This record gives sequence, C-alpha cells and structure tokens, in this order.
Amino acid sequence: MDRPVAGVAGAAHDLPAARRRLPRTAGLRRLALLLRGLLFVGLRYTCPCCDWRLRAFTVKRGFLRSSTDGYCPRCNAKARHRRDWLYLRDRTDLLKGPVKLLEVGPRWAFARRFQTMPGVEYVGLDLVRRGPEVTTLGDVTALPMPDASFDAVLCIHVLEHVADDRGAISEIHRVLRPGGFAIITVPIRLDRPTHEDPSITAPEERARAFGERGHVRSYGKDFADRLRVAGFEVRLDPASGVSSAVRRRFGLRGDENIFHCRKAQPGPGSSGAAP
Repeated sequence: MDRPVAGVAGAAHDLPAARRRLPRTAGLRRLALLLRGLLFVGLRYTCPCCDWRLRAFTVKRGFLRSSTDGYCPRCNAKARHRRDWLYLRDRTDLLKGPVKLLEVGPRWAFARRFQTMPGVEYVGLDLVRRGPEVTTLGDVTALPMPDASFDAVLCIHVLEHVADDRGAISEIHRVLRPGGFAIITVPIRLDRPTHEDPSITAPEERARAFGERGHVRSYGKDFADRLRVAGFEVRLDPASGVSSAVRRRFGLRGDENIFHCRKAQPGPGSSGAAP
C-alpha cells in the first residue's frame, strides 16, 4: 500500500463529476505506461492484471531496469497484485459479475479493469483523490456506506497502515451483504505473533520495528483471529500453495498470503444482525 487509508473520519464525497475533470497527469501516466509496456514486450512473462506479454518486469524507480518479480511495465501492478488477481480470477466468481465491489485503497491496475467490466459496479475509496481509480473519499474506519451495500470488498495491504485496524475490519464486515466476501491481505509472518507498539510513532523507528515507515504493526499468525472477531468466516490461501511454474510465469513472490473472509448468511430464526 502506497498511502494510508485512515485518519479522516467522516470524510466522504462521491466524485462522478470530478472524474470528468481529471488532471492532465492521469493521461500522461497512461501514455507513459503504454510506452514503457511496448519497450518490455516479450514472451517470458505474463501480467494477469492487464494480459500483457513481457520479456521482464521492472523496478519502482527505474523506467527501463529489469526485474523478475517487480512492477508490470504496462499497468504498474506489483507481484502481490498479480497474485491477488489470479486468485480472484481462478478462485472466486468476482470477475463474472454482476457484483457491487468496494476496493479500499484502490490500485489503478485493478480499477482500470473493473471500471470497464459491464457486470461490475465499482467503488474505489481513499482519503485523497489520486486518480480515476478513486471514486469516493472516505475513511476505512468509518465507511460512508450503508450496511450490507456490497457483494465483495478488496483490502490489499491497507490495514498495516491503519491505527484502528479492528475498527476497519468491523466496517468492512458491516458494509458486506450476507454471503458476501472480502479479500484481505497484509504483510505477514505466519511463524510469529503480531507485533505492535502504539508508542512507536517516528517514521524511522516504525521502519525498524515494522518494516516500513508508514506501517503501525507487523502482522503475525494471530491475524486471522482479528478477522474472526469481527464476524468473518476465514479461509487462508497461503503463498506456499502457489506452484513454482505459476510463480515464474507471472513474476510472483512467495509472501502474498490471501485471507478470504466470508460474511455468514443469517441462520433460521436469526434476526439477520451481524455476529
């Protein structure tokens, strides 16, 4: 996640009109990515997010530097996004529609596809309007949507930036319809418990303690329990289950563990309230 998606409780604005006034930089970004993608055309790799065939991936701050598992030069998807897209494509019905979808901290690599799918009603939520992928401004700890608004929610590498992550998880559960699901991923070590310390606030100290300047904790094997407390039924799709052939073809890394979180249907005689 490039930016935190919390901290402005109650900030909520739909942006349909604003999207018609996108800054010139959005068009320049598309052109730059197209040109870079053409320079990396090849047969060795495939980016599943944009279906571009590549000779190599690239690095964050190098227009022409090559990588085996970096950014897609065409759509800028990271390895984690390619892994997540493959999961959505192969293990869910999300891409088949019709579906109402919320993406928290949206990525252009995803939004550019979802916004053109006829069966997908897409909402991209962030604190600031970074580009056309953001359609609504708001705070993940106080989502500006009614209960049971969405069939699916994507929350990819967001919660590690959020001080009140339990509140954010509860909000994701609240806005899902019964039977809906959330795909949630975070940087995580499955061999140790979560480490967090609210007294660590300096960016340099957070980088040392949690791995990055903007992180407020380092998740561990108890993360699934946080999801279950909010009412989710949780299934882990571990990175270790991805074959080496798939990793090589799509330029994946071995650290993107996917938590598939389902909101249960009310049982017989239930009031329908979330657990």
